[in-house]
Amino acid sequence: MRRMLLAAMMGVLFPGSALPLAAQPAPAFPDRPIRMIVPYAPGGAADTSARLLVGPMSEFLGQTITIENRTGGGGSIGAAAVAQARPDGYTLLGDASAHTVNHALIRNLPFDYARDFAPVSRLASFPLIFLVSSADGAPDLRAFIVAARARGGRNAYSSAGVGSAAHLAGFLFAESMGIEATHVAYRGGSQGAQALASGDTQFMLASTPAAIGLVQAGRLRALAVAGAGRLPAHPNVPTLAEASPPGFEMAEWAGLWAPAGTPEPVLDRLAAAVAHGMARPEVQARFIELGVDTNSYLTRTAFARYVAEQRTLMTRLTSEAGIRPE
Repeated sequence: MRRMLLAAMMGVLFPGSALPLAAQPAPAFPDRPIRMIVPYAPGGAADTSARLLVGPMSEFLGQTITIENRTGGGGSIGAAAVAQARPDGYTLLGDASAHTVNHALIRNLPFDYARDFAPVSRLASFPLIFLVSSADGAPDLRAFIVAARARGGRNAYSSAGVGSAAHLAGFLFAESMGIEATHVAYRGGSQGAQALASGDTQFMLASTPAAIGLVQAGRLRALAVAGAGRLPAHPNVPTLAEASPPGFEMAEWAGLWAPAGTPEPVLDRLAAAVAHGMARPEVQARFIELGVDTNSYLTRTAFARYVAEQRTLMTRLTSEAGIRPE
């Protein structure tokens, strides 16, 4: 009785002080800076996309978003840090398409890519471009395919590494076109493109950022784009489906995730911040320059579905390509 009386008196003297903790209004999200971990070195698809968007996203949210490049383990080290973070929206993961293939490449991961992350939105999609050396005499993709078949096993294709989008796209292209080709992995997309320009390999499906410099310098030629439509910055380059039906679509892409268990309203606000950033004219203009699909934004639901579809596709391709986890 005495304790109840004291509580009542406290309520009179200090209104609101006797409310239970659960009844206190939650602070609006965000009320402090946000950290986005990008598990790769600066300059790649995930890092480039994140850096283009963090400015307008910070503006929308009213709090600064800082990028932390935490490299290693093919992207798994940075991803692990986010998987283990508190699910409150203040630690995010800006990952690349490796998010949907690493489970098939890396043995004994300390977390589960499918279980431990909440999808927020896709940040960018870079449709891969089919490239050949400028020394290659094929005028178009059909002519290249004829010549490659005639070379028999004397074809090789560059990639940005085992299990990369470039690797799996090259494998899918060779398989679907009936071409014998050997995969040659390099330390990154730029190195693979340089090898192609030097004549060490015969073709490559690369993202625009990895190869645009060599294309502009006249050392590489683009014969097709593995996207749903032609790129605004390269309107004369046909899609794979146009150049050699039925073709296929493949992209290097980047997305945003939060730790699993992050509250739905927080995820919704983060997705709205991405949409705000994507709509900015300067972001759209830069995306066009980089060869990014200007319709890259996906709602949370659509992005979750896209990630699941990509994981299924990449799992199948890694199995067919004979890739085993290490």
